[in-house]
Amino acid sequence: MATNDDILLQTAATVGLMRLNAAHLEQLKRALESARELGDKLPKDLHYSEEIAVTFRLSPAGGSKP
Repeated sequence: MATNDDILLQTAATVGLMRLNAAHLEQLKRALESARELGDKLPKDLHYSEEIAVTFRLSPAGGSKP
């Protein structure tokens, strides 16, 4: 039976993080827990037309403001 550390190591290896120490595994564990928590707060029935569109506009060359 796999332990939590084994699952974390397998998850890390899946994304190419092969040499994590105990502190890194703890950070990964906290990050995954936070991601799940934030994901659970997102609305599940949101239509694609209701999603927020974040846009950026670059300043023109020369640094003057638009």
